[in-house]
Amino acid sequence: MSIEELNRAPYPIREDLKTALAVAVNEVAQVGAWLSGDQRLAVANEARHAWDCKLCQHRKEALSPYAIEGEHDHHGDLPEPWVEAVHRIVTDSGRITESWYESMIVAGIIEDELIEILSLTTMVTCMDTFTNGIGMKPLALPESADQNLPARKRPEGAKRGPGWALTVGPDDAGPEFGNFYDTGHQFIRRSLTLVPDELNRFWNLMNPLYMANPAMNELDDIERAISRAQIEYVATRVSAYLDCFY
Repeated sequence: MSIEELNRAPYPIREDLKTALAVAVNEVAQVGAWLSGDQRLAVANEARHAWDCKLCQHRKEALSPYAIEGEHDHHGDLPEPWVEAVHRIVTDSGRITESWYESMIVAGIIEDELIEILSLTTMVTCMDTFTNGIGMKPLALPESADQNLPARKRPEGAKRGPGWALTVGPDDAGPEFGNFYDTGHQFIRRSLTLVPDELNRFWNLMNPLYMANPAMNELDDIERAISRAQIEYVATRVSAYLDCFY
């Protein structure tokens, strides 16, 4: 259904981006590495619902989100710590701290689960931001979920750092990472390596939305409707507005 929805978009969409969006939205309800299809679909629905949560709105307006206590408005399909993780990632990611990250694990979320929740929540938010930006309704999520069980297997070589999460560095990457590290760009791309399957899903969407990693050094002749300078200008202004300090 996603391709048909995208074919009716008010503006033309590149074929590679159209395909990436359709694949990503259909994978929402497919079994993950650590989350079941039902859990993934519930996370996606909760990510969309987070914008209407009054607690999140009050926290966003507060000097510190940690000064505001209360209960989230939610669908009731996920454990409370999962709801907190999804809502915070969607509505106030710029003020997430290492202590908050650690508190989610203390609250009972397995770190591998948290990385998959982070990736899926971010992907849904990116897809919705894109469709909203071109005047479309959000893409319809699948009506039913994959009933297979997740493998729940952690890759070998996972170590703490360089950020807060366990990651797999290029020296420890096994065959499941393919040529992921061949481009030499490691910092941001390393952040989801604890869950290789989700890592691939994430970048299969993000590369067409922005540009593939090898193109990061290219200034001309990129396959986009605007120039690289214009892309970076828009990205810089949006990052400044949203307090994205990277």
